[in-house]
Amino acid sequence: MIHIGQRNRLTIIDQTRSEYFLDGGSRYGDIPINKSSVLSAKVGQEVEVFLYIDDDGYLAATTTEPFVEVGQAAYLKVLAVEPEGAWLDWGLEAPLFLPRKEQQYRLETNRHCLIYVLYDEKQGLIASTYLNDFIKDFTEEFTQGQEVSILVAQETELGYKVIVNHRFWGILYQNEIFKPISKGETLTAYVKRLRTDHRLDVSLTPLGFAKVNNIVDDILAKLAANKGFLALSDKSSPELIYDTLGVSKKVYKQAIGTLFKQRRIIIEDNGIRLAAK
Repeated sequence: MIHIGQRNRLTIIDQTRSEYFLDGGSRYGDIPINKSSVLSAKVGQEVEVFLYIDDDGYLAATTTEPFVEVGQAAYLKVLAVEPEGAWLDWGLEAPLFLPRKEQQYRLETNRHCLIYVLYDEKQGLIASTYLNDFIKDFTEEFTQGQEVSILVAQETELGYKVIVNHRFWGILYQNEIFKPISKGETLTAYVKRLRTDHRLDVSLTPLGFAKVNNIVDDILAKLAANKGFLALSDKSSPELIYDTLGVSKKVYKQAIGTLFKQRRIIIEDNGIRLAAK
């Protein structure tokens, strides 16, 4: 089945001197792709391509990976704003169209906007800024501690509103953030809590024992690389700890507590030191 606006595996069925033709089935026919973008290919071979609508309105294929696909959200640069709509840079030669009716607010050239990509039979591949039409508030499909991808959408009084796996809204609380983040940034996160109202709270660090075990290995590696001493103590700032190890101060203290109980480190006033074997 052909999926426009997404990656597909298609078979090369014919060629000319400059192009290959991919099997688009009875509905789409032969889909051309420039030979220069598919090196060392031959007729009968399957290739992975992204399908899109070109500037002339025809279905086209490319091996270039766009910034975003159908069914995903992204923070894209506005290339031009015209009466009928705006054009966005999504990493392909043909820009992505954002119709005027899909613009929830005024756009400006060279600024960025948060959008969702969809395929419309009449308009083709388009973007929309009406994210609530596509991103849902409630979900029951995640488990606590599950790794997810988040897109930072909006700063709030609580922290940041984020899009989880391109499908659901979530909240990243201010006290879970130990490094600068910005709107449009994509980050790896973890489901912190499954609330009774089925909304998502996420964290930038893993939860529970997995989190502590991971940081234990990182601490030992840092100690080995720094002649057995690491200048992080109870008095170190949360920011310094996060910059050094990528975890909160609470997790760091849990990890060094584990190492101390195992008699693998000595805790000093200004840091920790590997214990003598």
